[in-house]
Amino acid sequence: MKHMFLRSSYVLVFTAALLFTACKKGDTGPAGEKGDAGEKGATGATGATGKNGSANVIYSPWIDVTFNAVDTSFEGVIEAPKIVDSIVQKGEVKVYWNINTPAAPTIVALPYADNGLIFRLKDFLIFPIIQSGSIFLESTYNVSSRTDPNTNEKIFQYRYVIIPGGVSARTSTVNWDDYNAVKAYLGLKD
Repeated sequence: MKHMFLRSSYVLVFTAALLFTACKKGDTGPAGEKGDAGEKGATGATGATGKNGSANVIYSPWIDVTFNAVDTSFEGVIEAPKIVDSIVQKGEVKVYWNINTPAAPTIVALPYADNGLIFRLKDFLIFPIIQSGSIFLESTYNVSSRTDPNTNEKIFQYRYVIIPGGVSARTSTVNWDDYNAVKAYLGLKD
């Protein structure tokens, strides 16, 4: 009986192997008809408008600054309440100076030094000192905002751009000292 059971098992395994190896996949049948389209779902609610693509960068309008004589130099102050300790410690603040009119801007990044090239002033220097809540501008000459008597337009206006920590690393391809590149990248309006 045991011998018969083993022989039956061998025959059964051999038959199953023949069935599996002898079978082949059949030809692909014709494509079926396209089904009806399902119902269109309801339109979702409009989401809140997101911030523009400037990645939380904050920029000021063009600001008039008055410089006062301090010892042998001049100092101006820009109040900037959005400059907080975390920005001072981990972020970046860039300051720009329009040395011409808004209609024909000539913008330079601070600090700026000129030994007679543009202003015909010897040893001219202007640089920012960034502190929480304020930007102090130190200069060797009085570069207060004023009205140009020839054009009757403002000259010597200032603007700052606050770049929170983590943003500048992601945007390292921007030359932050080139105002036109910064303006184009951030979409700044004059």
